[in-house]
Amino acid sequence: MRSTEPPVDNSKLSPSTTTEDAAAAGSWTFLSNHAHVLLCISDDPHQTLPQIAARVGITSRAVQLIVSDLILGGYLTRTKVGRRNHYRINPDGHLRHPLEAHHRVADLLSALGPTSQA
Repeated sequence: MRSTEPPVDNSKLSPSTTTEDAAAAGSWTFLSNHAHVLLCISDDPHQTLPQIAARVGITSRAVQLIVSDLILGGYLTRTKVGRRNHYRINPDGHLRHPLEAHHRVADLLSALGPTSQA
């Protein structure tokens, strides 16, 4: 069932729009939370789950489940460094949806990730 809310005018959203601003403007985004978590990890592989959760706008538990999905899917590896985790992204993993399966994770990170890899 479609929402009866009027369409959102995204032309007023700036690149610095926060997750909360985007949520107020509309209830959907082009990327999934899995992609958002992956992009956060590519920005800083030493971040804690609560830090990632705050950036993505979801709970720490949701981030934990997403990280587990990404590890099981072969997109991430987790290494314990002292009391913290360090994550490493597998850039050769292919995106999961059939429409994007010809693209690798490296393509996604190249297009949307940080300008320099951490």
